[in-house]
Amino acid sequence: MCAFCKMAISEKRYAAELIDAGRNVFKFDDIGCMVHFAEQRRWIAQPPVRFVHDYDTSEWLEAGRASFVLSPEIPSPMASGLLAVRDHARAEQYAARFHGRVRSLGDLWK
Repeated sequence: MCAFCKMAISEKRYAAELIDAGRNVFKFDDIGCMVHFAEQRRWIAQPPVRFVHDYDTSEWLEAGRASFVLSPEIPSPMASGLLAVRDHARAEQYAARFHGRVRSLGDLWK
């Protein structure tokens, strides 16, 4: 088990979660940690179920339906600089605010 999976969720609005084929649940306090964890396990080609918290509401979203913002100015817990929101227009607003770029899950999940 990696250190990422043992972390407490310090700020819900940056949280992420994976559920693998064996129904094991892995929780992360930073979206970037989830992506890194999946890369280590080579789950990129056949991804598990992925969820992220909406930055505005802290509600769970299916990650494929979220829009992501990437910026070094975003103070995510593990410094990935990622946040997720339900609405693409809202992501554009955060990208302007944090001088970042809007990304899709596909952009992150390579």
